[in-house]
Amino acid sequence: MAYAERNRAIKKTLELAFGKGKVSVRGDRGTAASWVNVHIDWTPLDMDQAREMRTEVWNLLRAAGHDKQIGTYGYDDPGSDYGYGSKINIDFNSPRYYRTMRMSDGRLAVLREAYCNSEWETVDA
Repeated sequence: MAYAERNRAIKKTLELAFGKGKVSVRGDRGTAASWVNVHIDWTPLDMDQAREMRTEVWNLLRAAGHDKQIGTYGYDDPGSDYGYGSKINIDFNSPRYYRTMRMSDGRLAVLREAYCNSEWETVDA
């Protein structure tokens, strides 16, 4: 399967879940031609929610059989110089907050930044 066909198939699958026009799929050029970059127009609440959604996107790709069309890089060896992983980047909009926590009374507490002087504050959610 050509990279362009693979990318169109990935986009079609993800648009079923996220909506038409919300998914952008592009392949890299040159020596990185087998890599695929996916951007989904969705804003996570925090970094943890973005990580969970990446897992869900991977589950969708596996269910559709696209994981076999996305290659891997590196060696599955702890001594490998440059690691191991899939040749896909899954990206969303920037999270609203760095971290969130639900208080016992139901209010949402947020950390806006990852800096040491950042404090938890409550917001209306």
